[in-house]
Amino acid sequence: MGAAQPPSRPGSERNSFVGRRQELADIRQRLCDARLLTLVGPGGVGKTRLAVRAAHDDLARQFPDGTFTVDLAAVSSSGLVAQQVAAALHVREPSEPVTDHLAQVVGDRTVLLVLDNCEHVRDGVATVVHRLLDACPQLSVLCTSRLPLDGDGESLLVVPPLPLAPRGAASEDVEACEAVQLLRERARAVAPTLVLSPDAGAHLLDICRRLDGLPLAIELAAVRLRTLGPVELLARLDDRFRLLQRSGTTIPERHRTLLATMQWSHDLLDEHERLLWRRASVFVGGFDATAAESVCADAQLPVGAVLDALTALVDASVVGVSTVDGVSSFRMLETVRAFGQTMLVAAGEVTVLRQRHRRWISSTAVEASAQFLGPEQVAAFDLLGRHHSEISAALEHCLTTPGEESAGLAIAADLWLYWEARGRLGEGRRRVQELLALCPHDEERPRALAVAGYLELAATEPATARPLLAEARSLARTTGDAAVAATATQYLGQAALFDGDLDTAETLLRDAAAQHLGVDRRMSAFCWADVGVVRLLQHRPHEAAEAFSLSLELNAEGNPWSRAHALWGLGLVHLGWHDTARAREMEQESLTLMQAVGDTSGSALCVGALACVAAGQEQWERAALLAGAERMLWASIPAAVPAPVVALHQDFRAATAQALGAGRWTEHRDRGSALGRTAAVALALGQPLPSEAVPEPGSGPPGDPAGGSHLTDRQLEVATLVAQGMTDRQIAAHLVISPRTAESHVQNILTRLGLRNRAEIAAWSVRRAPS
Repeated sequence: MGAAQPPSRPGSERNSFVGRRQELADIRQRLCDARLLTLVGPGGVGKTRLAVRAAHDDLARQFPDGTFTVDLAAVSSSGLVAQQVAAALHVREPSEPVTDHLAQVVGDRTVLLVLDNCEHVRDGVATVVHRLLDACPQLSVLCTSRLPLDGDGESLLVVPPLPLAPRGAASEDVEACEAVQLLRERARAVAPTLVLSPDAGAHLLDICRRLDGLPLAIELAAVRLRTLGPVELLARLDDRFRLLQRSGTTIPERHRTLLATMQWSHDLLDEHERLLWRRASVFVGGFDATAAESVCADAQLPVGAVLDALTALVDASVVGVSTVDGVSSFRMLETVRAFGQTMLVAAGEVTVLRQRHRRWISSTAVEASAQFLGPEQVAAFDLLGRHHSEISAALEHCLTTPGEESAGLAIAADLWLYWEARGRLGEGRRRVQELLALCPHDEERPRALAVAGYLELAATEPATARPLLAEARSLARTTGDAAVAATATQYLGQAALFDGDLDTAETLLRDAAAQHLGVDRRMSAFCWADVGVVRLLQHRPHEAAEAFSLSLELNAEGNPWSRAHALWGLGLVHLGWHDTARAREMEQESLTLMQAVGDTSGSALCVGALACVAAGQEQWERAALLAGAERMLWASIPAAVPAPVVALHQDFRAATAQALGAGRWTEHRDRGSALGRTAAVALALGQPLPSEAVPEPGSGPPGDPAGGSHLTDRQLEVATLVAQGMTDRQIAAHLVISPRTAESHVQNILTRLGLRNRAEIAAWSVRRAPS
């Protein structure tokens, strides 16, 4: 370096650079504020390309004396870092210490030094960089590493995977997605004759999503598009480490295969960190530190070592971390997790880790269910919601592992209220029934039968619920289980209520309320709320008010879910008394509680009641909109509107339809049906809506039944099975296809209909069924 040598520049890029505008802007800004910036992120995320692009284009004017790139990948020892930097700066090694001489050469020049692939020699890099920054006031250093240098003054920029368009995005948004753009461009480069159909975007997006938006994985996938179509490639990604590889002697070994990239990261870790990587791969979604300690610790990895190992994996970009409401959650990219799974299999630890994982879920379910009837109910539901993927995985393990069926039945029964309250009704019904079939003589059977009956009632299937509840009550009486006997009696009363047998319903519900008092008065509160509904239907409003008030009294120290149902009933009583202001106040308070709990069916009850309140106030258009919103909410569960609720609403619906006329009634109701859940609740609570929240007349709801013409026959078949509550694995077994193909069909349905989740597919299917 110096007068005899021109400033060195980074090598020019050999193919196009896609996206990363935000990250490039962040680099420019950070290097204005800090002289040492390290780009960190998992292997294959594109740190090198980003650094080279920033140095080559964005930062050239900022460093007029030169930008120098040093590739440290081949440096085997920290002691050789200075020599590699010297070579890149065209400095011959002097007799004096190399770093000191480099400092003299750089001096006061405004230089950017890019040190690439620092992770395996980071101590040596930190030492050299510290000395140079101290001695050279105009020098800035940009590093890429899977680990921070942890040096003084270091600023970190986490390089994320490429952003992905949301599921169900419009075709133009899919094409604008950076990950899809990269896949298309690299596919055209390696296969010039490749022709991708206009509707291939959804499949390309699915490929990118399965590959976590990792640029290296996407580029390797593009190579496979020479010989495989997008659908074929997507179906083979379960075997990604064998599938995603390329040859080429000029390509670094760690970038030739996805497996080699993961292995490079693995080899940098110590034994505890490697152990935790492979063991934490048993988590299918996010996990917290307590879960990692519960599942992954043993004599080889002591509990006290787990947090340090987890911190190291976060530092090494193996595990990502996010914090919501003060709770940290950790997650692996699917590719990183898949590598951990291969290591878990190789170590022979799969069986023992899955058993530990199941035991942790069992314990979590027991602890959470103990809070279902108390003031911590919402927190318990939130905890289970955060771990829902793990619950599903644990139950699948129990269904497919001999000897674990009884544990699975206990988990499914423990979650009785969670299944309904958090919109998991279809899954809960299916899991309980599957496990009951595998456990004909289990000691948990009476309780599980009562739960199965309760869930069938929640799905408005009283005929299916009744024999389950009768068997549960009979077995509980035989075994002396007073709590289960009372619960089964309670829900037999609900079944009678659904069937319109009001006298039998009241007798059973009052009996159950008395039985519950000796076990848990909060369950008695549930019963009295239902007694209130019976009395409303019997046109005994004052006695109904007494029953709802008693429910509130028994639940004074209890849970918001039960309070919400009692308030819903009291609101209807006041509506019958023409006290519409008080009725609206109670229904909106109930809806707010239902939303806090996350209860979709309860929210539907409240939205429907508020439609009646609007009719009572002669706000006819609002009443019709809310009636449509209620219909949408029930369809999204999916469940029919319970017969007692239909009866309670009938007069108000008729009045609204008469006031508006058939055409306007249908128009406004359909507009309400087109609302999303958030907009429906906002409308019901009287909160302001964005102008586009209520669709224009004739626009039709998202996922309009007419949209079925855009689905293939197979996709229509899959949509019907989703509405029946089947998982991808069950759909695959039913249709004799692979689970990945089933998953692909579901994603294509979401994309083509513009829907967001399986519940919306179910709702769409329910709306379409009559036609």
